[in-house]
Amino acid sequence: MKRFITILLIVLSIFLISSCQSTKVIETTSSAWLEEHMDDGFVTGKTDYVISAMMVNEPYDTYNFLELTDYHVEDDGVSVVLKGTLGEEWVTKLSKVLKSYTKEDGIALSESDLLDNKGTFIPVRAKATPDANFAFFVPKNVIVEVQTAWGDVLYTNKSDTDHGDGDYLVCNNDNGKPDLSDIWVVNGAVFETTYNLNK
Repeated sequence: MKRFITILLIVLSIFLISSCQSTKVIETTSSAWLEEHMDDGFVTGKTDYVISAMMVNEPYDTYNFLELTDYHVEDDGVSVVLKGTLGEEWVTKLSKVLKSYTKEDGIALSESDLLDNKGTFIPVRAKATPDANFAFFVPKNVIVEVQTAWGDVLYTNKSDTDHGDGDYLVCNNDNGKPDLSDIWVVNGAVFETTYNLNK
C-alpha cells in the first residue's frame, strides 16, 4: 500500500509540474506579438449588436474591467462613453461613434441624439462591417501590452474576467492589409458576438 501511495504521489507531482509549465504566462508587446504572428491574422468585422452610448454632462470616471483601464471624461462635446455587451465601459470620440453606430432602430445616429440626452445612456446599434478589420488571436496565457493610437494602454488576457480561449488584437483592414497604426483589444468572451469569424 505504501508503494502504491508513493507511486501515486510521484505521478501526481509530474502531472502538476507539467500542467504548470504548459500554462506559463508570457508577457510581450503588441509589436513583438504581431511580428511573430502576422501570418495568423484573419479578416473580420463588426456584427450587428446593440450597446449603449452617453455624452456626459459632468465629469465622469469609469473603470473598464475587461481592459483594466481607468477612464476620466469631461463634458467636452467630443467624448462619448460606450457601455458594451458585458457592461464594460470605454471612451471614444463622437466622430467615431457617429461613423460606427446607428440608433437602435437602424436610423442614422446624429450628434443631437447624444447631446439632447447628456448624462443618460441611450441604445445604439453597431453598423455591421463584415470585412473592415483584421484580428489576431492571443491565447489566454499571453499578456500583450497595447499602446493605443488614442494614448491608452490596454492588455490582453490580464483581468480575472472570462476571456474564453483568449483575446484578440484588432485593427482596420487597409486594402487587404492590417493597418497597425491603430490597434485595440477585444475580449475573447465577447469577440464572437461582436465580430464575425471569417477564419
